Amino acid sequence: MAYNKKNYNKTARYIIEVYNAAKTPDIPDTKIVRTIFPQNNIHLSYRQWMNIKGGVFPKENPDQLSFF
Repeated sequence: MAYNKKNYNKTARYIIEVYNAAKTPDIPDTKIVRTIFPQNNIHLSYRQWMNIKGGVFPKENPDQLSFF
């Protein structure tokens, strides 16, 4: 499969969405990576998660393709 930045951004936004739904002050990130992510079919290492968590991902603009 070819690498496409839009697909990566969409996946990263989904992962962050799952993280935000599960995150509370008393749950550490390591537990979320170990238990919550696999329940949602997300298999990442802690290092990969930290790269995604620290990244800036642009929001998808649905109006952008309406011109074509």
